[in-house]
Amino acid sequence: MSISLRLGIAWAPDFKTSEPTDTLVLTGNTYFVDQRLFPQLTPSPSPVSWAFAGTRSSQPVPNKPGYTKCSWTHLVSSVPFSKDEKPTDEGILGPHPTWPDNPIFALETGSMVNPDTGVMTEYKEYWQDTPAKEGDEVIFWEYGNEESGPDNRAFVGIVGKYALGVGRANGVFWTWRAEKDSEGGWKLERSVLERDGRRRGWGLLTWAFEAASPGSIVEDGIVSGRGFEEQLGEEKYVWTSKEAWNVPNQE
Repeated sequence: MSISLRLGIAWAPDFKTSEPTDTLVLTGNTYFVDQRLFPQLTPSPSPVSWAFAGTRSSQPVPNKPGYTKCSWTHLVSSVPFSKDEKPTDEGILGPHPTWPDNPIFALETGSMVNPDTGVMTEYKEYWQDTPAKEGDEVIFWEYGNEESGPDNRAFVGIVGKYALGVGRANGVFWTWRAEKDSEGGWKLERSVLERDGRRRGWGLLTWAFEAASPGSIVEDGIVSGRGFEEQLGEEKYVWTSKEAWNVPNQE
């Protein structure tokens, strides 16, 4: 489980490090949501650099203590792919070269599709983890499945005080980011809505934790991008809880 903020990325062949985006990744035991948005004042045709969600796996690297081999399989993405594809990134997580003894910092090296070129490319990414508190909720919801394919699929991830939604509705991409305020309510931080101006999956943030036990199925209405409470018609999305647990004592 992790709440990860990216500090920088470097692409081959020159591996020049920069951080052009505001990147947040929420990771559970099996599922993840990764959202990479351009800063709000950055001139761009779209605020989304890349956003995707799916499943992850990891295993220790033999004979290299502190290193982990990871793979991330995309099940929905802002970069379109066909129903028969499952783009997968692979990388090695290890100590950060500047803070090798601090476990909240990490260097990731591997290969993935560069969203600017569409070509599989070697990369280095620099990360900082924000620890969740003991007892914090970790919940991942999924809409759609293998049959519906990546054009009608979505994920909402909640880890502690952060939440990300990423999905497609009839092929049209959407994403949002939320953060819990000091009173326990959810505040929308960034939103990239579908062309119909609707926010999907937002109502999942208000469901009681007990309703999110793995395998639970709930119906969530769609709210207008103009306000959290304005329900739009009778259309419902059926979501399935994939993970739901509390952060254990870290000591």
